[in-house]
Amino acid sequence: MTGASDGNSSSAGYSDSASDLTRMTDAGPDALAAYYDNWAGSYDADLPRMGYEAPKRAASIMVEQGVPFDAPILDAGCGTGLTGLELATAGYSDITGIDLSLESLQAAEAKDVYRHLKKRDMNKTLAFGDNGFAAVQCIGTLTYVREIKQLFSEFCRVVKRGGIVCFTQRSDLYDDAFTKAIHATTKAKKWELISHSEPMPYLPNHEDFADKKHIFYDVYRVK
Repeated sequence: MTGASDGNSSSAGYSDSASDLTRMTDAGPDALAAYYDNWAGSYDADLPRMGYEAPKRAASIMVEQGVPFDAPILDAGCGTGLTGLELATAGYSDITGIDLSLESLQAAEAKDVYRHLKKRDMNKTLAFGDNGFAAVQCIGTLTYVREIKQLFSEFCRVVKRGGIVCFTQRSDLYDDAFTKAIHATTKAKKWELISHSEPMPYLPNHEDFADKKHIFYDVYRVK
């Protein structure tokens, strides 16, 4: 495990694991899995303290885009299930979650809002059939994906034509390489842009993020 402690509460009001978050940006899959396994026990308490609102915003996007409430949705990088919980609260009932951390997946399972939960490394093929989902959301996870172009292609493969792909990315990581992956997917006519937000708050109560790092919400329609 890289840069994470035992999860005890820090002086900032959230756990030491949460305090170590910025150290994980360049971590590999094994280190990430260990870090989030360690954090899973306090994650659901930490995120609200840090002002994290992305799961609720993402669920609202699904509603705004008219994704049917009984349609299958892939929650890519579901973590402990905060994202799925907001989808379920919004009315969605057929949610599949994938994540790298087994401890996080167990926490997500306990929320009883997912139809399926699977361990997946999003740097690899997603191992789902073609056109199986009406939408995919990937919230707060692309930080750790190195094979971005491949993942975007996978999202377009597993989502049916006319379906929705919604993701967030940190403003400091929305760089040339990331933009090129988006443009390559668009040029290949796999999706078309619906909306790209202004920079939005990410973790406004986290000392290493606050006003320094924001996130964009992007929404695409699969072609």
